[in-house]
Amino acid sequence: MKSILLQRISKVACVTFLAAVCAMAQQHTWAGRTLDDFEWTIHERLAVLPSHGVFDTLNFEVRGKTVTLSGQVLDERVRQYAERAVGQVSGVEKVFNRIEVLPQSRRDDSLRMNVYRAIYEKQPLDKYGARADRPIHIVVKDGWVSLEGVVDSEADRGMVHLRALKVTPHVSDNLRVSPEAL
Repeated sequence: MKSILLQRISKVACVTFLAAVCAMAQQHTWAGRTLDDFEWTIHERLAVLPSHGVFDTLNFEVRGKTVTLSGQVLDERVRQYAERAVGQVSGVEKVFNRIEVLPQSRRDDSLRMNVYRAIYEKQPLDKYGARADRPIHIVVKDGWVSLEGVVDSEADRGMVHLRALKVTPHVSDNLRVSPEAL
């Protein structure tokens, strides 16, 4: 009887230990990249920045305890918020901020809105507009559109590109297809 009880206790302990090890080794994936806990924390901080939206793009690279920020934003405050948020992450010792603030332009603003409507307001791509964090970012500088982010399929990627081309011939397609969809 004592032997059976000890076997059951050791089985439960083994299962509990394996579950704890699996939880600690959890991998975070985003945009086709596997992020460790440190990178995931940085990603989460950038994702919730105030005033960061569909017309901005933020990227980061980690080398040791140094983080380099890059991308393009409409508002200087987003650039400052990003640097401050990443600098407050435990383990970050230095932040290089290479985020470009886009010049103000009525022509670019109009182009942004027209491309936005072409992509997000028509089926079947309207599903991307229903998400809290819109995965397709539209960056416009001097009349040139750059599509950034992640889509679910190669068909969606092609459709996004064609819709942007209907608005302007100056489109750079930097969209990636989610590996979960492949």
